[in-house]
Amino acid sequence: MLIKDKVILITGASGGIGRAISQHLAGLGATMVLTARDQTALAHLSAQIPGSVTIPGDVTKAADRQMIVETAMERCGRIDALINCAGQAMFGSIEKINLETFQSLLDLNVVAPLGLMQLVIPHLRVQGGGSILNISSLASTKYIPNIAGYASTKYALNALSLTARAELAKDNIVVSIIRPGIVDTDFGKNTPSPEPEALRRAPDGSILPHVISPDTVAKKVAEILQSGEPELDILEN
Repeated sequence: MLIKDKVILITGASGGIGRAISQHLAGLGATMVLTARDQTALAHLSAQIPGSVTIPGDVTKAADRQMIVETAMERCGRIDALINCAGQAMFGSIEKINLETFQSLLDLNVVAPLGLMQLVIPHLRVQGGGSILNISSLASTKYIPNIAGYASTKYALNALSLTARAELAKDNIVVSIIRPGIVDTDFGKNTPSPEPEALRRAPDGSILPHVISPDTVAKKVAEILQSGEPELDILEN
């Protein structure tokens, strides 16, 4: 997919990877439709991205998902690509996973992306095609102690995404996943089950060598949107 002049709807736009992706794709000429729960952060980001559209909303709520897609269509006339970036981490052993917290994690990391895909697919089909990119994780390719709750949601997202790719190929709708390693954001902190800081930083506060910058992820997102490849892992900067 050519990025210039395309309308791209991205969830989780207000911070971290979502913010970096939004800025990078806008720099490549896309019209960015930005959605997240934090209205203040969205307004600040939108001020830095001329021509962007902000639609505050909670993607775990069906009514909000409907509102986001309908508003994007009303204000932009089309959606050429959907990037499901909103997500949350979870750190803890299988034995101690809080089931209510895990249900909320499933709602955000799996149900919300699926619901948005279902809403956007008919518009993409009528338009003659488009792209869907779901942000997964390298954790979904490994069995790491204390990461199973989070990783399992990304396993599910992988299966939904790549099955959708096969189902929608006839409609010229390209579905892909990107799997970053650990990224230098507050992602691991913004959760009821925070990840230890030691996953990203040394005792002196310096970033560990394996940690990837959000800008690297943003560039790889542009690459996979342009190439249409099914999967892309990000192992290093």
